[in-house]
Amino acid sequence: MNMMSPLDGQKRAATPVHDESMDDAGSREIRYGWMVIIAFFGLFLGWALFVRMDAAAYATGTIAVSGNRQVVQHREGGTVAKIDVKEGQRVTKGQVLIMLAGEDVIATERSLSSQVIGLRAERARLIAEKSGRTTIDPPIEFASLEGADQAEAARAMALQRSTLLARRETTGGQKSVLGQQSAQSSARIKGIEDQIASNQRQTELFREELESLRSLAGRGFVSINRIRALERAEAALVGETANLRASIAATREQIGEARMQMLTLDSQNEKDVSESLRAIEFNLNEILPKLNAAKEQLARMTIRAPASGQVVGLKVFTVGGVIPPGETLMEIVPERVKLVVQTQIAPTDADDVHIGQKAEIRISALHNRQLPILTGKVTRLSADSFLDERTGQRFFTAEVNADPDVLKKFSEQVGGGRIKAGLPVEVILPTRKRTLFQYLMEPLDQNLWSTFREQ
Repeated sequence: MNMMSPLDGQKRAATPVHDESMDDAGSREIRYGWMVIIAFFGLFLGWALFVRMDAAAYATGTIAVSGNRQVVQHREGGTVAKIDVKEGQRVTKGQVLIMLAGEDVIATERSLSSQVIGLRAERARLIAEKSGRTTIDPPIEFASLEGADQAEAARAMALQRSTLLARRETTGGQKSVLGQQSAQSSARIKGIEDQIASNQRQTELFREELESLRSLAGRGFVSINRIRALERAEAALVGETANLRASIAATREQIGEARMQMLTLDSQNEKDVSESLRAIEFNLNEILPKLNAAKEQLARMTIRAPASGQVVGLKVFTVGGVIPPGETLMEIVPERVKLVVQTQIAPTDADDVHIGQKAEIRISALHNRQLPILTGKVTRLSADSFLDERTGQRFFTAEVNADPDVLKKFSEQVGGGRIKAGLPVEVILPTRKRTLFQYLMEPLDQNLWSTFREQ
């Protein structure tokens, strides 16, 4: 039997006792920790897969007006006849600003207009004459004439009506003479035919009498001289009848010539009308462009406001002064124009921006958080990029029109003041839909794409 020494008892007392319950508690805490971590990343991954974080292009810009100042110029220049505007005056679109002297232009326009009106009236008369009508239909162009042109058209139509009547009377008189000649010739033929019939009857009587006398002359009861006299009378009558027949033929030839003259008269009239119509069309085609040019030049003698607004920079003050061609006479600042946002887009975002794309606009100069975000659409996008000489960066220009209803509400909330041009703005242009996971993975995806393509 072995006995324990006191030293052995001390060693045994110093040896720690293993507690299994403590090991189980530590393992559970580690497992719980890993479970929390896994759950967190799982929930985060699921959240990242479904939470939207759309891509957008960010740009800065300024508010501007949709229309610039309207420059008033004159192409040909001229002498000032009247000035109807002052510096700072408000004008409406189409209002007369300056009148230029244009006596030569007016004379040229009146001459050409008179020629065109006369040619059109003559053409209407020729068309009526060609159709055999006794009245002339006024050209449709005459319905819109006014003032001096209308009076000129009335005179031209009256002249052509008189011409039509005179030509009809002349042609009718010529045809009447030819018709009378034909009627007289026909009557002459009727008389000659009656004379021929009478001669033929007398010839038959002569022949019957000669036949009787010849039988008596054979028995000595009638002298031969009497028979010869009757034979000569018969021969003369036959000759006269032949002459009458020749006269009928000549008279019928005259009738034919008269009828041919009537046909020739109609044919010649039609030919003359057709040639005159062709000549008129040629002249109109030559004169009308000159008339239109003269009318345009005459209209430019009156300088009108191209838009409603305020006159600034007036440079014409002297009646009788000369305006050089193309010189700026004044400028008009338009009123009631739309406010638009002019912005610059980075070349990396330009491919994702298109006309009609929705945009969100925030005015940087206004810091009130209660103001709504302005919405609008892209209305213009430059076809090529531009170079900023100051920064050396390239950019595309775009124009965004704000929603009028939202802009009106926005202006009211600002405090009744109108949003002014020149205020800086920030523009967000949503480009494509994506999740948070796709957003986080984009840098990795781009790096992998470039890494696997390196040599």
